[in-house]
Amino acid sequence: MIKTLKFGGTSVGSAANMRRVAEIIVSEGARLTVLSAMSGTTDALVKISAAIRTGDSDTVHATIGMLRDKYSTCIEELLTANRTAALDRMEDALATVANEALTYRGELSDKWILAQGELLTSAIFCLHMQEAGHRAVLLSSPEFMHTDPEGKPDTAKLNRELTRLVAEGDPGVYYIAQGFICTDAEGHLSNLGRGGSDYSAALMGVAIGSDEVQIWTDIDGMHNNDPRVVDRTFPIRRMSFDEAAELAYFGAKILHPATIQPCKEAGISVRLKNSMEPQAEGTLISDAEENAMDFHAIAAKDGITVVRIASARMLMAYGFLRKVFEVFEKYRTPVDMITTSEVEVSLTIDSTCRLDDIIRELSPFGSVEVDRDNTIVCIVGCIGYQHVGLAARIFDGVKEVPIKMISYGANHRSMAILVATEHKKQTLQALNDHLFPA
Repeated sequence: MIKTLKFGGTSVGSAANMRRVAEIIVSEGARLTVLSAMSGTTDALVKISAAIRTGDSDTVHATIGMLRDKYSTCIEELLTANRTAALDRMEDALATVANEALTYRGELSDKWILAQGELLTSAIFCLHMQEAGHRAVLLSSPEFMHTDPEGKPDTAKLNRELTRLVAEGDPGVYYIAQGFICTDAEGHLSNLGRGGSDYSAALMGVAIGSDEVQIWTDIDGMHNNDPRVVDRTFPIRRMSFDEAAELAYFGAKILHPATIQPCKEAGISVRLKNSMEPQAEGTLISDAEENAMDFHAIAAKDGITVVRIASARMLMAYGFLRKVFEVFEKYRTPVDMITTSEVEVSLTIDSTCRLDDIIRELSPFGSVEVDRDNTIVCIVGCIGYQHVGLAARIFDGVKEVPIKMISYGANHRSMAILVATEHKKQTLQALNDHLFPA
C-alpha cells in the first residue's frame, strides 16, 4: 500500500515529537511525508512580517531570537553527527529573514518569510531520519508545487514531477517534502494559505498514486463536536467524504476544507490520526455509505460577517440577486450562507478585506447593514426533508439561543444556523447535550 503522511506543527513541535514522527513513518511504510513548520513558527514569522511593515526592528530581532532559541534547542536534543550542519542551516535561514527586513518588498517578502518555517523544519527532520539510519531524501516542494495566476495548483506539473521523483523513484527511500509552500505563476516563493499543508498532502498523495493519505495531528480523529470548547465529545471512526467536507468547511480544525475533494475524485481514503497516540484508531474518511445516524457531528466557523441588503426593488424582480453576487465575485469574496425575503437578502462572508469596496458597490441597490462577530454552527448527519421532527430536535436544543439566520435544503447532510460568537460555546454545548445524550 502506498501511503502519503502529513504531520502538523504540533506533531513536529519538539525533538521528542520528531522522534515519534520518524517512528510512525517507518511503521506505516510511508512513501512520501509532508511536514508543516514546527508549532509556533508560522505565527512568529507572521509577527516578523507585520513588524517589518511598521518598522518595528526591535520586534523583528526579538522574534528572530526566539526562533533561534526554539530551533537550536530542538537541534541540540535531536541530532549529533548532523548537528553542525543543522545549526548552520538554521543560522543561514534566520540571517536571510533578517536581511529581508532590510530589503522589504511587500507581499513578496511576506510570503518568502512565511516559507522558511517549512523549509527549516523539513531539513532538520530529514537529517534526523538519515542519522537514525534511514534512507531519507529531502524534496523541495516549490520545485513541483506551482500555482496558476488564479492561485490554483498546477496539478499536471505536480503529477508529472512527483511521478518522476517519487512514484518512479527508489521504493526503499523515505521522501520528505514541505506542505503549505509553493511557487506562484510569476516564479516567486508563495504558499497555499493557512492550513494549506493538508491540501498539499492530498494533492501530492494523488500525484504519486497513494492508496491512502494520512493526516496526523494531536487529536484522535474527527470528533462529533469541538473538544476544545465542548464537554463530553467523542471521536467518529468512519465518515463519508461529503460529511467530512461539510465539517471541514464549517470549522472542524483537524482538516483543511480543500483536502477532501482531490482524494474523493481519485478514490483515495483519508485517515485522521493522533501522533501523540499512534495506536488510537482515528477516523477513516472514504466512499463508504453515509452514517445512518440522524445527527453525526457539529462544527463551528468563527469570524463571520453578515451583509444585509434591503430594497423594494427586489419585489417581483428578476436579476437582482445576480447583480448582488456579481459584486462579491468582482472582489473575490466567497459567500457561506444566504437567506432571502421579498425585499431583503442576507448573506455571510468570512473575509472582510474587501468589505468597504463591496458595501460601496452594493449601496445603490438599497440600504446595506453589516453585522460582525458571528459564528456559523453546522449540524451534519442524515437530515433528509422527508424525516419528520429532525429540525424540531435541533431547534429545541438551542431554544435559549438567539438565532440570526438558518440555512437548510441545499443537501440532506447539514443544517446551518448563525449565532453571535458570544453565544458559540452555549450553542455547541446545548446541541451536544441535546443531540448526543450520554
